[in-house]
Amino acid sequence: MADTPRKRGRPRKHPIVVDTGTPELQRHRALRVNGADPTLSEDPLALMAAKKLIVPSQAEAGRYYAWLYRRAVRWPHLSTNVHYEQLAMNALPAPVEGDDALQALARRLYRRGKRRLLLESRLVAEATENVAVFGNWPQFLHPKSAKQQLPRTDAVQRQRDAIHKEAVIRGLSALEETYGLARRRTRP
Repeated sequence: MADTPRKRGRPRKHPIVVDTGTPELQRHRALRVNGADPTLSEDPLALMAAKKLIVPSQAEAGRYYAWLYRRAVRWPHLSTNVHYEQLAMNALPAPVEGDDALQALARRLYRRGKRRLLLESRLVAEATENVAVFGNWPQFLHPKSAKQQLPRTDAVQRQRDAIHKEAVIRGLSALEETYGLARRRTRP
């Protein structure tokens, strides 16, 4: 018998296993998205787009602003966080030495976005940065427990959630407009 060439790639014996998390985590994700795709529950911007609170270009503007923030504000400081994020494979690569032109451009674009957010209001700037840059889950995206679905809900908390949601949406709209992503929305 002639020797057949060995096939390259992953052996068939070892299929790719996707870890979907514990049953509790799966349930939490399903509750959080409330009928949407549970894989979108990892990112507040993706979940807001899935729930049709914002359009995808607004989520893209928030992610772009977060990238500019990391590029303009965070990289120059000495920290081990960058190394751990790269190990977790969720960080952008560290800037190359001598990449000053890109760094300066990122700072200008970041400051333009920050000024635009502050023109809206301080609340809009803080709420938008908390969601887009820091990935904090706003209260209005948290799943409602059975107790909160009873008629006796807290009116003050509902009003706060509505104000916060409007602030985040206004901030993402402002960023979308600032970075020229709103034009993409009107294209077919």
